[in-house]
Amino acid sequence: MVKVGFRVILLLIVSWAAVGCSTTAVQSSEYLLMDTGLKDVHALSTNSTSVQLMPVVVANYLASNEIVLVTNNGAVHRSQSNLWAETLSPQLTRLTQQRLEKTLPDITWFGGQRLPSYAIALLNIEVDDFYADLDGIVHISGRWQIISATGELSASNTFYVKRELKADGYSTMVRTLSASWFNQVIDPMAKEIAQSFAIKD
Repeated sequence: MVKVGFRVILLLIVSWAAVGCSTTAVQSSEYLLMDTGLKDVHALSTNSTSVQLMPVVVANYLASNEIVLVTNNGAVHRSQSNLWAETLSPQLTRLTQQRLEKTLPDITWFGGQRLPSYAIALLNIEVDDFYADLDGIVHISGRWQIISATGELSASNTFYVKRELKADGYSTMVRTLSASWFNQVIDPMAKEIAQSFAIKD
């Protein structure tokens, strides 16, 4: 059902493009990622330290407001009527900082231009994939690195998540992308970061 549904959505996207010169306005829906599990996060203990979360870098094909579907042969289809209310990079950066502040409260997290005068560690996150395919599978992939205040690599890893959509539609797709990002990307990342800043006896 989900597989058929996304193929129908693709046909609608193509149909819209074919009549793109029409003067009729297209009604659009806008979506935001939501961290619905934030209140239930379990805090991890670490040394007291400071880390700057750099803006999450997304691949260029993900950088616009259009929500994309990607076929198995790499064709990218952009929806003109289902959009991100805010581009992915600032959404992911802000929500990731909120989750890390709750999960790793002994670490002072800095973002944007609000920085201390002394050198601190950096967390870099790059996102290669953040979409659903026409078979109803969500794909999220990329990598992250913790660079110490002295410029050394403290921790790093890659992530690749595949998760099947339980129902059809862009709302389900956005909810699944959100849950997968926090539960399968950020939470495991936080555990590794906690280990790298573990309290020494």
